Amino acid sequence: MLEVLLLTCLASLAPQAPAAEMAAAVAIRGETELSPAEALASAQRRAEDHVRELWRERADRALALQRPFWLPEVLAHESVRRWLGNLPVSEILRCVDREDKERMHEFGNSYTTTLWITEEPRQVLQGERQLRRELQRLERTTILKYGGIAAGWVVLAVVLGWLDRLSRGYMTRRLQLLGLAAGVVVPAITFLV
Repeated sequence: MLEVLLLTCLASLAPQAPAAEMAAAVAIRGETELSPAEALASAQRRAEDHVRELWRERADRALALQRPFWLPEVLAHESVRRWLGNLPVSEILRCVDREDKERMHEFGNSYTTTLWITEEPRQVLQGERQLRRELQRLERTTILKYGGIAAGWVVLAVVLGWLDRLSRGYMTRRLQLLGLAAGVVVPAITFLV
């Protein structure tokens, strides 16, 4: 009697793991295609696009929380865009279940594939850590660029003042124009690099 009760309890517990996994899964339906392989490829593309969109939202939230006020938003978004471009979506994505539907038409058959997907938890944690490191690296490089620009302006002011003194004031307007041009061009080039 006890054995039957134990077997019944174990049998009722076994299906719960896939059921919990299916509850967390998201259904992604691909386009209707003329072959099963094209239908599967369409569903996989949509699943990858879905995961990329999830990561774009995560990156935007992390950026809103972690970006300091002095870091230009354009630089931060560009860095996140590059990081998202290198995101290994195929490693993060896990297909839990698949359903293929075949429809018969006068001209032939059409196929639609639906994938139930989840994200690998370890890959999600690793990706979030990498994103935080990328944003920290961007902060450090931006600080270095700001420091370089400030040092460049100081050197430029000293050199232009020295040249003005050497020319005894004959080149003042030309030197001021040259200094202004260099003071604007050098920071622009620094942030483009």
